[in-house]
Amino acid sequence: MRRNDLQITLLAGGVGGARMARALTSAVPDENLTVIVNIGDDESMYGLAISPDLDSVVYTLAGVEGDDGWGRRNDTFFAMDSLAALGMDTTFRLGDLDLGLNVMRTQSLASGEPLSSITRHISTCFDIGASVLPASDQPVPTRVHTATMGELSFQEYFVIHGAGPVVDGLTFQNAAEAKAAPGVVESIEGADLLVIAPSNPPLSIWPILAIPQIRESVRMAPTVVGVSPFVGGRPVKGPTDRVMASLGYDPSHAGVVDSYDGLLSHLIVDQEPPDGDVECIVHDTMMNTPERGADFGEWFGTLWT
Repeated sequence: MRRNDLQITLLAGGVGGARMARALTSAVPDENLTVIVNIGDDESMYGLAISPDLDSVVYTLAGVEGDDGWGRRNDTFFAMDSLAALGMDTTFRLGDLDLGLNVMRTQSLASGEPLSSITRHISTCFDIGASVLPASDQPVPTRVHTATMGELSFQEYFVIHGAGPVVDGLTFQNAAEAKAAPGVVESIEGADLLVIAPSNPPLSIWPILAIPQIRESVRMAPTVVGVSPFVGGRPVKGPTDRVMASLGYDPSHAGVVDSYDGLLSHLIVDQEPPDGDVECIVHDTMMNTPERGADFGEWFGTLWT
């Protein structure tokens, strides 16, 4: 049963963030949920302004996400095939439906409309009741530093090079000067619970926390509940373990706590809670299907009084 008395704000990025957002719709009514989404992955591809994490959250909440958790289900790739036939590198693939959304976003940004307003329009078109907000209306691109390939954009690192290079450091450009998007700080301050999704901490959540207004609001929040991205000692998806290890964090539940530098009050883990000042709650954290996500969300809603 959903908790009508709880307001939840979620910090989210990647597939783990999108699935956590979906799970929380079983904990509270849609109008009680705000999702603040990483924009460090945003980039220009094929001349289009892409926002992969925003789109993953929207598609997943709408129930139209692709089988791997990104893109659109049953999408076609005629545009990519055409580009490939013309000699273009199409390693970064956008389905035709996905391409259409990105054309709309690009034209709207070019006309001066802020990303938060565009995202609100997209959410309305997909009949999403939760509030989906970019962390900022200003670009805050993630730059990935590697010893072997120098500095890469996020999509160069993650897609073009398959997250293969060892990550020596991360820079979130313009973060110190960026302002939180409208509604972001208010949603954090007004939340009964602030939740950090089981996303890759350095790659998906740090870019959000790099914006000073947001980090300070999170620091002041009385209850900050993280969900560990590790299940059975390994990440569910992606290079979380390798990235954390190369940046000096143990790839474990304890390392997740350390990576958030004192911001967490609670951490939900699948097993073996680490010792420390953060209260750990053990529960099945797999949310890879809508059914498992709903089970998690319903359980999550029962925890808080």
